[in-house]
Amino acid sequence: MTEAAVIDKKNAVKGGTKEKIIGSIAGWLMQIAALTMRVRFQNREHYEALNGAVILCFWHGQIIPATIAWLRKCPRHHPLVALTSASRDGAMIEYVMKTHGVESVRGSSSRRGLSALIELKKAINQGKDICITPDGPRGPAKELQPGLLKIAQLTGAPLLPLRIICSSSWKLKTWDGFEIPKPFATLHLVIDRPIFIPRTTTDDEWSSLIVTVTNKLSEIDPIH
Repeated sequence: MTEAAVIDKKNAVKGGTKEKIIGSIAGWLMQIAALTMRVRFQNREHYEALNGAVILCFWHGQIIPATIAWLRKCPRHHPLVALTSASRDGAMIEYVMKTHGVESVRGSSSRRGLSALIELKKAINQGKDICITPDGPRGPAKELQPGLLKIAQLTGAPLLPLRIICSSSWKLKTWDGFEIPKPFATLHLVIDRPIFIPRTTTDDEWSSLIVTVTNKLSEIDPIH
């Protein structure tokens, strides 16, 4: 195998018919279950103050409740683009998102990282929102990877941390504690103030930003 072929294989996006079928079925089931759920906004003012494209971020384990809550309560006039990994699991998530009208960019730090960054930057320049799970696709859980901050720094788009509190849900025994809201659950959507990443930062400022965003994504919020 030539060096070029090895590089192409490493950067290849995985997934085929099986992932398309499973992801599409899961997406439609998710939509049906979502019809029975209520979504409550805890601080709508942060959403209403938004102007222009944003970078949504939430932990990998909350992909399902975050997607349901955001699309139900935060209608925007431009598409949402999700970053999903280039693996087969990423392909299933791509098709889950597609059933909700969400576009996908495939890539991660280990495969197609640069290509994904270019595509995400293009999406933001077109006025689209993007969403990223900064501890995905492999974890460790709730440990922020710096790619999220780098994208915000490069594009100038603000980070918008969000958290979902489910009144009842199943939590899978996976690395991320993957959460699936139960039918008829209430989802409490918490959105923080947008966080802008300066174009230039010192090492200390960069470390502080990582801590700040991590804490925002992990805060425990009272339900009211």
